[in-house]
Amino acid sequence: MTDSRVSPTTSPARNVAQREGGPGGSRALPSPPAIPARSSRWTAGRTTALVIGSLLVFVSIGLLGAGGTALWADLTLRDSAGYVTTDVHTFSTSGSALVTVPAELDSPGVGWLYSSVVLGQVRIRVTQVGSDSPLFVGIGPSADVDRYLGGVNHTLITEFWGNQAQTIGGGTPASAPGTQSFWVASASGTGTQTVNWDPQNGSWSVVVMNADGRPGMRVGADLGATYPTLLGIAIGTLVFGALLLVVGVLLIVGAIRRSRRLVKLIGQARSMGEPGMAPSPAASARG
Repeated sequence: MTDSRVSPTTSPARNVAQREGGPGGSRALPSPPAIPARSSRWTAGRTTALVIGSLLVFVSIGLLGAGGTALWADLTLRDSAGYVTTDVHTFSTSGSALVTVPAELDSPGVGWLYSSVVLGQVRIRVTQVGSDSPLFVGIGPSADVDRYLGGVNHTLITEFWGNQAQTIGGGTPASAPGTQSFWVASASGTGTQTVNWDPQNGSWSVVVMNADGRPGMRVGADLGATYPTLLGIAIGTLVFGALLLVVGVLLIVGAIRRSRRLVKLIGQARSMGEPGMAPSPAASARG
């Protein structure tokens, strides 16, 4: 007679588990996808692109500002005679002369902005304020001017645009300014005195004195130059600044977008490999 009893150690669920999962009844689970190792969002390449892009944007802002200022000056400050002219600035002295600090034309660095080619012809206009005394205005080599005014009480104009000056003590000049031979351009007389000069590279100073050299004066002065290349410089600076701005922005945006894309990919890979997403062996056995 055949024994039809079922072994207590065998059950249908166990047989299914053995068929599906092999020995031991454990179900074989798919291996989770490989999760990339955690890494910094900013690689060396992206960091470099961000830094270079930021520098280009910073430089471009300066160039655009300079180009805009030059364009504004060419369009609004140029008079009917073709000179880009400053406002009138007033200076006074109890000494015998008003002298500008040396102007270094075509000096190394940004001195090319003040070269003879860029400036064109220079014009200086000076008017006595509150007096009809004859006035002398001259431009001379700074070294010769220093020798002539050595030991003379005069006022040094340190900043024309800000009306800043300092007094240098001393006596009176030994001779009238018109007797000196080192002036490259000069004018003398009553009323407004105008000096026109074709600048040359070097170190130059402007001197304003009473024609007889006596101390004490108050004057109003303006400076002008034809700046024949100013419009071209303005347009070129604006175009170059705009190009640097575009390149800088592209580098910055590219670095940020690549970083966000990498973070998104890492997040997707991690969500696919979460262990809680797979069914447990017990749940599989109950099924």
